[in-house]
Amino acid sequence: MLRHEFLRTLHEVSRPRAYFEVGINDGRSLALSRVPTVAVDPAFKVVKELRCDLHMVRATSDDFFAREQPFEHLNGTAIDLAFIDGMHLFEFALRDFINAERHAHAGTVVVFDDMLPRNIDEAARDRHTGGWTGDVFKIVPVLQRYRPDLILALMDTGPTGVLVVLGLDPANTVLSDKYDEIIETYIQPDPQQVPDVLIDRRVAMAPETVLKADFWPRFIAARESGDVAELAVVRTEIEKVLGEAPDVPLSLAGWQPEPRPAAPKSAPKPKAAPKAASAASAAPAGGNGQATLSQRLIRGAAGQPAVRAAGKKVVDRLPDDVRQLVRNRVRRSLRAGR
Repeated sequence: MLRHEFLRTLHEVSRPRAYFEVGINDGRSLALSRVPTVAVDPAFKVVKELRCDLHMVRATSDDFFAREQPFEHLNGTAIDLAFIDGMHLFEFALRDFINAERHAHAGTVVVFDDMLPRNIDEAARDRHTGGWTGDVFKIVPVLQRYRPDLILALMDTGPTGVLVVLGLDPANTVLSDKYDEIIETYIQPDPQQVPDVLIDRRVAMAPETVLKADFWPRFIAARESGDVAELAVVRTEIEKVLGEAPDVPLSLAGWQPEPRPAAPKSAPKPKAAPKAASAASAAPAGGNGQATLSQRLIRGAAGQPAVRAAGKKVVDRLPDDVRQLVRNRVRRSLRAGR
């Protein structure tokens, strides 16, 4: 199952009252929403038809959350579903979750994209591949270690997996309090150290395990009634279903990358000493004193008005600096031919 099919079905089974998205891109995931929605991206280029009450914000998520009332458009409607697919660097994804949780509630479902890199190169912080997850996979061990109160479930979706997070607590400040410690520990230079169980997906479960689970009607009812006691009962059911699903239990709370220094940058090569210009090298002609091919072509074109006019149109379309270089070269060639 691909990520957008998973998200489409999750919208259907979780029936959110409002939706929030970080990372609009071309609008494919945003097009799945049918409820009041807020979405943020500094450079979105939507190509899909959008059919919801929508407020799109062209800004970074950090700038968006710095606003006094970032979710004013929702008029107090609770955010029940959030999709975080912004900048593919761990610290950005972490901040997005910290900020989103402050505006969430105990019944909010959060989905992170790109949690299962397919190889080490794809997980690099400095992108050098076509498909790119970056190092956002570190969200998994960090949430398990610092927020054991959350329910986490990795979905084996294509192409690079998603993480479903439930049991949010807007009053919890552990991640923001420990932010500097987390960043110092988990951000390491490339190549990234990725747990094998993420690359081979042994800790991921089939998406149908969540999408076809029996707990959704009770979860929705408890969420919309605000019945905290009932949500706690449903939570126990959710934990049981998700805990039994993967082949290998998701247990990365003790994992962290081994600290290592950044690779030293190579020293810049010394510039070669400029060669003294000789009469032969300074001359616009070839090494034997005769005109070069390009010079002969330029001079020949100068004598044909139609060719010269066509060439001028081409040169006029060039960037200013390139256009000036071409014109200087033409003038030198024409002067040398006189």
